[in-house]
Amino acid sequence: MTQLSSLEIPDVLYTQIQGMALSQSRSINEQIVKLLQRALEIEAQRQSQTKILQEIHQARWTPPTIAPDSVTLLREIRGYDE
Repeated sequence: MTQLSSLEIPDVLYTQIQGMALSQSRSINEQIVKLLQRALEIEAQRQSQTKILQEIHQARWTPPTIAPDSVTLLREIRGYDE
């Protein structure tokens, strides 16, 4: 396992992590690893959602530019223009 030893953490953030670790019966190191894992999972989900949304956007159907508008079609179907 790789060690990350020269990481500088602001005191406020360290205190928050320490509190979380205590409340979940973990060491500070375990808590930091858990937080990093969760952050990576969230980022992977975000990227997956972004990809899916891009695919949906690209697959969206658009009518041809020469297609009549819906009002014209309805008037024609209902026989209003005769």
